Amino acid sequence: MAVLGVSVPAVAGDLDIAGPAYKAPSPVPAPFFTWGGFYAGGTLGGHWGRDEVSTVTDVGFLAGANLIDTVSGVTLSAHGFAGGLDAGYNFAGIGGVWGIEVDVTWLGGSTSRTLTGIAGLPAADALTNTSQSNFLSTYRMRWGVPYDRALFFVSGGFALANLKTTDTFAQVGLPVQSVSTSTTLPGLAAGFGVDYAITPNWWIRGEYLFVHLKNQVNTIPATLGNADDIAVTHEYTDNIFRFALNYRFGSIGP
Repeated sequence: MAVLGVSVPAVAGDLDIAGPAYKAPSPVPAPFFTWGGFYAGGTLGGHWGRDEVSTVTDVGFLAGANLIDTVSGVTLSAHGFAGGLDAGYNFAGIGGVWGIEVDVTWLGGSTSRTLTGIAGLPAADALTNTSQSNFLSTYRMRWGVPYDRALFFVSGGFALANLKTTDTFAQVGLPVQSVSTSTTLPGLAAGFGVDYAITPNWWIRGEYLFVHLKNQVNTIPATLGNADDIAVTHEYTDNIFRFALNYRFGSIGP
């Protein structure tokens, strides 16, 4: 004990334990992440459109007119690229992240069919239908559930799309009767997807969107010598798969 009593103070003096203690630096806090705020970006993908075509032919049109309607029904399929721009606003609410989004999309692809050999009519008589949608815009509400840097969402709202159609009926020895339209139709849109933040301000997205437009009805004028006509109904729907890259404006914060 006598030896320790002498040696401990001596060692302590050599180590200078009364000097200032070392203090580790405080860790830098990670940036606060939020989905809230205004954002905008671009989209790119593909679309698969379906045009359900059906006809109603006046009974007095010609012999066998009712047979046209029994065989004229067809599903026309148009597909191609789908690319455009989107913009929206997110805010944190009760039960998740709420938002509103607007987008414009340019679509590629067209489709057509020609029906011949209609029973009861000359073999050369032909009914031709074509359709194409080349522009789409949607206005949707969004609701999502965040998980780490991912946001799983569903959306729904209204749509506007341009639909171009041409319907033609040709009879042997008579003038060809045709009607073409290019009109903007209202409709509904719904979808789901996931956003993933690669930085606090940039995120990528994968999304599916379904669109159903109001029916378009074209009336093929009566052929010379007949008093009646053919009403052609186009029921257009579209399935869109796309990716997006969006930028959230504003500084990082709640």
